[in-house]
Amino acid sequence: MMQIDNLTCLKKYYPQLWDNFQKYDRNENEKVRVEETKTGGTTIAVLANSGWNYIHSKYNPVQEAQRFIQTLEDIGDRHVLFYGVGFGYHIDEFIQLHPTAMFSIYEPNAAIFSKLVESRSLEDWGPSKKLVHLMLEVRAEDVKSQLSQFTHLQDKEVYVVVHPSYERIFAEQTKAFIDTFRDVVYEARNRLLTGQVFAKRMAINGLFNMPHIMKTPNILDGHGGHFKDKPAIIVGAGPSLNDEFENLRYIKENGLAYIFSVGSAINQLINAGITPDATFAYDGSALNSKVFEKVIDSKIDNVPLVFGSTMGFETVNNYHGKMANFLVRDDYIMDMFIKRNDDNAFHYIDRFGSIATLTLQVLSHIQFSPIILVGINLAFRGNEIYAKGINYTETELTDWRKEQAIVVKDVEGKDTYTSKLFLSMKDEMEQLIERVSHPDIINSTKEGAHIEGTVFLPLETVIRERLSTTGIVQQDWLDLIKDTFSYDLEHFKMTVKTMTKESTELDVVFKRFEELFDEMEHYISSQNSRQLDLCFNKFDKLFDRLQRNKYYLRIIQSMNYIEFNLILKMFDEVRSSSDIVMKARRVIDQFKNYLFATKNDSIAIKRLLEDMYEKVIEEGSAT
Repeated sequence: MMQIDNLTCLKKYYPQLWDNFQKYDRNENEKVRVEETKTGGTTIAVLANSGWNYIHSKYNPVQEAQRFIQTLEDIGDRHVLFYGVGFGYHIDEFIQLHPTAMFSIYEPNAAIFSKLVESRSLEDWGPSKKLVHLMLEVRAEDVKSQLSQFTHLQDKEVYVVVHPSYERIFAEQTKAFIDTFRDVVYEARNRLLTGQVFAKRMAINGLFNMPHIMKTPNILDGHGGHFKDKPAIIVGAGPSLNDEFENLRYIKENGLAYIFSVGSAINQLINAGITPDATFAYDGSALNSKVFEKVIDSKIDNVPLVFGSTMGFETVNNYHGKMANFLVRDDYIMDMFIKRNDDNAFHYIDRFGSIATLTLQVLSHIQFSPIILVGINLAFRGNEIYAKGINYTETELTDWRKEQAIVVKDVEGKDTYTSKLFLSMKDEMEQLIERVSHPDIINSTKEGAHIEGTVFLPLETVIRERLSTTGIVQQDWLDLIKDTFSYDLEHFKMTVKTMTKESTELDVVFKRFEELFDEMEHYISSQNSRQLDLCFNKFDKLFDRLQRNKYYLRIIQSMNYIEFNLILKMFDEVRSSSDIVMKARRVIDQFKNYLFATKNDSIAIKRLLEDMYEKVIEEGSAT
């Protein structure tokens, strides 16, 4: 029977594990038994395909654990994740060697875990203080969900320690865990990196782009049905594009379909003497300026740009051609400052990892049909990743990419190779196609990955069988787009006024925090716990004041939301500590750095607010 203190511990600190633990099949307990060792301790025997196997030594499990922990490399500042706990002898040894280290445990066998909580107290390992995460696998699908939660906002590198007996007894299960862990960490790192970069970029892009948004037509609201049932081609920069220039030139010269480029395909098309009817973009990173560098430097002005509200401001500010826009869902800057005069809601486009998928949603919304994909490989073709002529990224397959490649089916049902990134793009495009239920999407990407919900037809066949009507394309199509609404200028002015006023109040809050930190530093050096306790009361009131500030909450904190969540995580970790000096030291070290970053952001955003207001009002772009 489970020890009472373990029951309390699991319910209090690890409620998800407790819920999971209730669901496991108790019949599995028959495959696990506890045996005494020669030295008077206990070990666990597990029934596997090869018979009964032991998790720990039958002779001296403590000595075995000591030798195992001594083989681990220098851990440094890394967070240790133990895979396989057994009776936890190696955990005890780890704590002996690293008394202040924080760690987590993943136990893949619920029957073994049951024996653990019957035999020893989890309190020995410092639940929630040292033992941060405790995870239990009951079903195979638990692995990814639990590891995703574990890596969410994990600010340290993770060092995985696999118990040798688990690797031997549960070889396939252990391999599946390691493979899943690598995938989850890859996704988490990308999410963390892009989240940190784009959270700041979204605010900056939004404030720069606002005047352009308010003076260019919104393609989602202003299309007027002009494109209903007209064919459109989305041209990507996959390696198959190299084979289609003659077909695309024929389509362009005869006006058989609208040609829209995505990403760097605009450069390949222009190099081939083909002017697309528009180019779509919404990437918020500065890389967008690299994609359009040649177009901007050459002052090409005959290719309209259809841009998302979150797009990198460098391209929008410097583009020479005509422009139209669309709003991206959860763009908190646009949501805050712009409003329709008729109080109706805007139409939004969802966020996607691929501009091709996003463009597909736009074209579907404005009723193009059929929609034809060209150069959307989402897979490697031989040693090629992208079409030739791209000079800002690798276009050929490296040995590292080959080693990481994943097998998928191509448009003809043959095996081909792709990357994790391309596979995620393929998955999201398939999800969109299923959701919009567009009846006529043709994939004309030769040797590209099969995309569920599309049919494969070579482009020459599409021309012959589906694009028989000439002159469909209207060269001045952008002039036909007229907004069906006007912007509420008074709402815009009032929002700017409120944010400006709140930014001044935020300066005062920053100054009060700086004064408080100086005071806390003095009491830390003198080890004055009583005065530090009073300082924490002041800190709580100041933090509440910070959270009430609209400028901070709606813009500055949103720009730093990952860092802010790490601050909240730190607060949780130190809340129950009785060492008030240590708590004060950690709060100052982390929160002071956070405040320094947000103060710099506040200064920059205040200037952008002023510039944005002048451009919108003086240029009369809000009508």
